[in-house]
Amino acid sequence: MTTARQVRQLVRPLLERHPDLTLVNSRTLMLVPISHVTKEIWIDRTSSALYFTPQWTLNPLFLPYVKPITNAGFCWEYIYRSADIDGQGRGWCWDDPEMPKEFITKTERVIKLLRGVDTLHACRSLTEAAMDYTWGKDCFENLVYDIALGNLNLARCWWQEVEASPELQHLPQEGPWRTWNLRIRSLGKPLMDDNRAALAAILHRWERENVACAKVEAIWAPTPFPLEEAG
Repeated sequence: MTTARQVRQLVRPLLERHPDLTLVNSRTLMLVPISHVTKEIWIDRTSSALYFTPQWTLNPLFLPYVKPITNAGFCWEYIYRSADIDGQGRGWCWDDPEMPKEFITKTERVIKLLRGVDTLHACRSLTEAAMDYTWGKDCFENLVYDIALGNLNLARCWWQEVEASPELQHLPQEGPWRTWNLRIRSLGKPLMDDNRAALAAILHRWERENVACAKVEAIWAPTPFPLEEAG
């Protein structure tokens, strides 16, 4: 199984070259400071001690989750190795002496990509361009994203779909789904009233709670949403 020591040794050259990169736990690199969306590179364990699986993710902190996502982001992609001289695919093997150099090269490209995603709108655009599946683009997340971006007319269109959705027809009695359901419902009145201040307060509260749960307060830079700047 991949160890924290192996990860630290592997990513040390990246941390030395990039002052805006930090290792926040035993397997996650983040570009700092973070604001509304974390930009992460994971060095994931596999079932074999010989291999690991790197991937990158964009993870919005202002969505109404009860706890921040830890195993999937709003947008994510694996980082693949180049094929060998025979055209065969290769995994990220700790015993391969060529692996660290290729990992640094491939990860440098990801860092450049993530560093260029410097606005909330850019984060959403990258997700729409990179993701070919519907998860992460449902009406609930589109509703919250368009509110955050200040696209309230479009958000009200999403609200009609949200209100009619089976997920919102019945309020669960308890548990995280009840909390999520109530949070989504709380957007309705201020959205219909065009109350930007109330909507911004809701999103800021969710973001603060997710930041605290993820224990990344030290690298978080609270910033206004485009919603507030457009008002």
